[in-house]
Amino acid sequence: MEMNLIKCGTEAKTKLAGMDAIVTAISIRFNRATYELSYFYNGEYKTVWLDESEFETSKNKKCKIGFKNHD
Repeated sequence: MEMNLIKCGTEAKTKLAGMDAIVTAISIRFNRATYELSYFYNGEYKTVWLDESEFETSKNKKCKIGFKNHD
């Protein structure tokens, strides 16, 4: 299986709140990826896990990852 994922360190903006954030982690479960976005709000460091459809990036910084199936 091969996937295209947004790289950690990519600048992003949440669609709901419009917060500027950075992708700091990726969680892959089965064929779905969720992204941890980190940001500062009122001087406090916060993180949130979002689906790719819930944020946008200014640059397409996706990379391919994959695993070979050794049957």
